[in-house]
Amino acid sequence: MAAIFFLFWMILNGRWTNETALIGAAVTAVMLLFAWKACDWSFKKEGRFYLALPRIIGFCIIVIWEIAKANLNMCNIIYFAEPEAVTRSIQTRLNTRLGKMALANAITLTPGTISVTLQGDELTVHCLRPELAEGLDDLIFERKLLKIEEALHG
Repeated sequence: MAAIFFLFWMILNGRWTNETALIGAAVTAVMLLFAWKACDWSFKKEGRFYLALPRIIGFCIIVIWEIAKANLNMCNIIYFAEPEAVTRSIQTRLNTRLGKMALANAITLTPGTISVTLQGDELTVHCLRPELAEGLDDLIFERKLLKIEEALHG
């Protein structure tokens, strides 16, 4: 994070001199102190984030792939089938609020499904067709997010 703060300072400054680098180092130190105190940041948490980064990128790729597949499925439903909306509640095994929010957003981003409510561990999803609701039993999104939570929180 220190490198990011320092690089951001230098980009905003627009020139490289010893004076701007020295001031940038001081500003970086102050920002790290602020992040440590106010945001519960630590080198250990940052290290875990960098180790989990490949999993996070993999999750994003899976979400994009599932969105593309669902778009093709929606074309099929629009042209050849009638919508039969169903609402279904599922229990999530995710532990963090951020993980649950990422799951709900990934479901909402996928065409044909919308996350309606998230209360505790129960997520209510509105699906355009009953077969879309059947796919909620074993969500690849949840499996990937569980691995990310494991990498971040141990």
